[in-house]
Amino acid sequence: MARKNGKTALIACMVLVHLIGPEWVENGEIYSAANDREQAGQIYKFAAQIVRATPALARKLRCVDSTKTIACYSNGSFYRALSADSGNKHGLNPTFVVFDELAQARSRELYDVLDTSFAARLEPLFVVISTQSNDPEHILSKLIDDGLQAADPAIVCDLYAVPEDADDIFDPEIWRKANPALGDFRSLADLKSLAAQAERLSSKEPTFRNLYLNQRVSPHSSMISRAEWMACVGDAALVQGEAVFAGLDLSAVVDLTSLVVVSASERVRVQSFSWKPGDLLEEHSNRDFGNKSARYTQWHKAGHLLVTPGRSIDPGAIARKVAELSSEYNIIGLAYDRWRIEHLFREFEQIGFPVWIDNKTEGSTRSRGGSGLRLVPWGQGMRDMAPAVDALELEITERRLVHDSNPVMNWAMGNAIVKSDEGGNRKIDKAKVKFRVDPAVALVMALGLRARDREQTALVPLIG
Repeated sequence: MARKNGKTALIACMVLVHLIGPEWVENGEIYSAANDREQAGQIYKFAAQIVRATPALARKLRCVDSTKTIACYSNGSFYRALSADSGNKHGLNPTFVVFDELAQARSRELYDVLDTSFAARLEPLFVVISTQSNDPEHILSKLIDDGLQAADPAIVCDLYAVPEDADDIFDPEIWRKANPALGDFRSLADLKSLAAQAERLSSKEPTFRNLYLNQRVSPHSSMISRAEWMACVGDAALVQGEAVFAGLDLSAVVDLTSLVVVSASERVRVQSFSWKPGDLLEEHSNRDFGNKSARYTQWHKAGHLLVTPGRSIDPGAIARKVAELSSEYNIIGLAYDRWRIEHLFREFEQIGFPVWIDNKTEGSTRSRGGSGLRLVPWGQGMRDMAPAVDALELEITERRLVHDSNPVMNWAMGNAIVKSDEGGNRKIDKAKVKFRVDPAVALVMALGLRARDREQTALVPLIG
């Protein structure tokens, strides 16, 4: 549920219900988990205040502020507030655990330690209470999606959120969907003030939607909303020999490189390929997603992320993949960012794969025209990227684009935010993004080239 709806106080009450209330068990171990000591202390503070304000509870329970522990000597049970450090949590034997604001966890390590600690208990209970994460690949997002879809009777998901496709997010009538305490202890006047600020300042809207409407949206203005992007999931398989366009965003030698292929037909099907250095998967997972994360490794094992041996991206692997795709499909053109492209040209030469550059740039040694794959330099400024972003938005809005929900691409699309100039032209703002956007950039370039060719020439007839 959204912020300021009493989640922490609710946790405190649930702790006491399981410590000395109707859900107590002999020698029970009750824990509340949080992402830092301050948050963990808040949960204990609420519970201790309830105990000390209630004489009947104060006579039976002992609160120890130094260790944030409440003990019940009559049944041998205790409650303790935990912080984010998971290193010393493996020996726990809980009967009941509550994880507060899981969305703020930088990794899933503490969650996994707690989730696997119940084996010795007959009827354990694990409760997560949180506002949604803006990251669709976060453990909380995965739990919510599974809880809403699973038929497992042991899993219950209660989601209080304003739908992302709501007609008017500034209508107070729909706010209660995310704020069950609205009009009670959740101030309607305060929420109206926050909404008015978000309506005036577009930069404030994403935060308002995430924190107060409990929507899974980026804290920045995304290029494409998650709801719009996920509405385009479907069968994106390409047919042998069909006409396609491609976009390539080369990374630094140690980061994400992405190649995207889109069909030239009216129904735009998207296939994406991304690479990381194999030896850096764990290190970069920790860097990008928090300590002890294994997201890149998991994506690789699931077949969504390709790797090259060693600690750097092998441009030869990219060249071979382009050549492989050229043998499968009729690639009308490949749009590329000029940065580091000479490394790829050398690899094409080594494997004997012919290419030629359309719209030859000054200083290039490659000839204009010729046989082989047509390569099109694609600038990253407004001139080339603005119409390409428009092309992506149009295909998604009209529901002509179809993708297979590759999690690497989904993540990149959620990360991609745009900057605008005075004329309303837009491009992906790489300077402001927190995470990688390379697959999104490659997709935009591929669709930009497709739109440009269709507008300027009759090179690509409509298919299907």
